[in-house]
Amino acid sequence: MLKSKIDIKEKVLLDETVGEDIGYDLGVSMVKAFYDQTGEGNSQFVGKNILNKLLEQPGCIGIRIYNAINEKEEKTFVLIGLDKDNNPLVKTSIVTPEGLLDTKQGIVADRMRVENGWFD
Repeated sequence: MLKSKIDIKEKVLLDETVGEDIGYDLGVSMVKAFYDQTGEGNSQFVGKNILNKLLEQPGCIGIRIYNAINEKEEKTFVLIGLDKDNNPLVKTSIVTPEGLLDTKQGIVADRMRVENGWFD
């Protein structure tokens, strides 16, 4: 049998272990490199409450962050929880007070506060 010259890459699923503490020095270096290349130094602030709500959704393993433009034409981010198969949590399963299984809309977050960056 001939070996195909096509490389088939397996989809690597994200999981709750993705991410690490990179330390202050590398963090500053990365932010400065972005500022030097783009001239953009603003940051966005996201409060603990909405982050917790996203992460507390049933089956949520982490948060995907998308670049976005809001209705005022301002740069922002949209955050949504992901399940173990890396699907966005558009709907989540809930048990009603009557003990019935139901679904509700997943949380899609924005309304961040724009802050000055380290280099502004």
